[in-house]
Amino acid sequence: MILLLGGTTEGKQVAGYLDEAGLDYLYSTRTAVKFEGKGIYRYGSLDEEGLKAFCRLNSVSLIINACHPFALALHNTVAALADQIPVIRFERVFPERTIGPLVHYADNFAGALMRIKNLDYRSMLALTGVQSIPMLSSFWQSYPCWFRILDRQYSIDLAAGYGFPATQLLFGLTQDMEEEIELFRRINPQVILTKESGFNGKLDAKIKAALSCGIPIFIIKKPELSPLFHRVHHIDDLINQLKTGNL
Repeated sequence: MILLLGGTTEGKQVAGYLDEAGLDYLYSTRTAVKFEGKGIYRYGSLDEEGLKAFCRLNSVSLIINACHPFALALHNTVAALADQIPVIRFERVFPERTIGPLVHYADNFAGALMRIKNLDYRSMLALTGVQSIPMLSSFWQSYPCWFRILDRQYSIDLAAGYGFPATQLLFGLTQDMEEEIELFRRINPQVILTKESGFNGKLDAKIKAALSCGIPIFIIKKPELSPLFHRVHHIDDLINQLKTGNL
């Protein structure tokens, strides 16, 4: 049995291929999502022991990790099993890092926040998701800050639980460059913070829009993943891995 860890565009792509190939699989996400594939769907967080038990119960012989690049806790949990169960990491494609005076990369949120404060920026547009709200609390409790989050009740409730003002929430997904420019000009923050989310996360559009508006943009680098993962970036590469069993 294949365990597909999804909740992303990549997860849907892999599920579509597995459906076409007639392969049995389990599709797992952290929170409930609408899933129309042929696999068996489940949702909920799994720690290391929970994942081990789940794989044992369902005779999982292969894990395809297609979850978000910043789902670090899950990546680490899967890595703990990678010497026992083969893991294919189906990873989105990332643009080359942009070099320029307005583009800054940071290893983590703490590092980005320190540099933003040292440069004395006093308003921020955060495109880093609802779960990053507590990581940036020392900034938004002192200065104007806007967070763009998904327009769903789970995210709204989470933001409220963090104590973030509802009037400073923006809803929706990343748009194309022109729409991002419109948003950036309307909010007019002194700095923008985002994550290295790849082409599927439209990182290139965010960077181009920020540069067009002359606004500095800080980018949290994607986490490094386990060397035990077998990495592929395209469906054809995944198909080849599954057919050859070269794991």
